[in-house]
Amino acid sequence: MTSRWNTGANFVWNIPFNGLSILAGGIDTAAILADEALHRAALALMHEVIEAANKCGHALDSAAAIEQMKRTETMGAYKPSTLLDWEADKPLEIEAIWGEPLRRAIAAVKTPRLEIVYALLKHVDLARQRAAAARVSDELGAFTNLTALSGQVSKGG
Repeated sequence: MTSRWNTGANFVWNIPFNGLSILAGGIDTAAILADEALHRAALALMHEVIEAANKCGHALDSAAAIEQMKRTETMGAYKPSTLLDWEADKPLEIEAIWGEPLRRAIAAVKTPRLEIVYALLKHVDLARQRAAAARVSDELGAFTNLTALSGQVSKGG
């Protein structure tokens, strides 16, 4: 398997912005940058990813974080792909974007921010899946009740 560290600066961007867009309630990159705490969190995650990549043998310049932040400032209200997937009720690439890099980095360096983002994303995605399953169950129950009622009416009961 090819390590996602090989995607360089894009990887540095994907972990914070895709994750924070979901965890902050479905917001775009402009909203992340406009919020001081989220801006700091994104930058801290970028630096953590760069450190982890370097410890795992994939050279990334620490300036990549600042370059990615500057690039993001020019994007406007951009919705990361994970947010688009979230909004479309599509499966999230949690393992590919956060899980696998975390597993690769954990032996070489501590990545507490990545660990938190990964754990929270798994939790909110599971909660979303459960809610969707409950909606389907409710709809099936309503359909079953309607069908039973319809049968009683047609029998004159």
